[in-house]
Amino acid sequence: MKVVFIPGGFLKKNRNGSYGSDELSYLRVWAGYYLYKKLSEKYKVKLIVSGSKGIYRRMSGVPSVAVVMKQELIALGINPKEIMTDKTDFTYNELVWLKKFLTQKQKPEETYIISSAYHLPRVKTMIKLLPELKKLNNIVKPISAEKIVIKFEPNLKDKIQKDYKNPWVKKMIASEKKGIKDLKSGKYKFKK
Repeated sequence: MKVVFIPGGFLKKNRNGSYGSDELSYLRVWAGYYLYKKLSEKYKVKLIVSGSKGIYRRMSGVPSVAVVMKQELIALGINPKEIMTDKTDFTYNELVWLKKFLTQKQKPEETYIISSAYHLPRVKTMIKLLPELKKLNNIVKPISAEKIVIKFEPNLKDKIQKDYKNPWVKKMIASEKKGIKDLKSGKYKFKK
């Protein structure tokens, strides 16, 4: 069995009052859909979406990122029974949860972590440097959501590249780079 794990991204409130993944986070959902469909042609696949409420954590009535991503995957055509949710918050905690989930079995399965290209370097650094996550080194294969989506939807390449020039995305990239620097220097502040 293969595992496709999608860590939480960002929620946005839609005009009708519902919540959905923001544009870049939705690429994770779309990539998860494509990878799930491709892998399930040959293998049994467990699809896991993760994430809590993010910036909306103190507001009642707001669904978790995991619940929103599950709804979006269902809308794309995946059977709800095929999607597992984990409502863990923050990347580090999601990776700790994933390690526990994968090591409960005698032989861990091949696992793909699908996330945004700007987020993956910090995910990889956490797995490489943190002793409690090192077991994931030989189990997980981090993959860029953008890379998967472009493979299946090549006409979106220019738009995705343009989105990465957005000041908000540049700020996220700078924050991720700082996180990596702090991880390497031992100054990283873990949120629990």
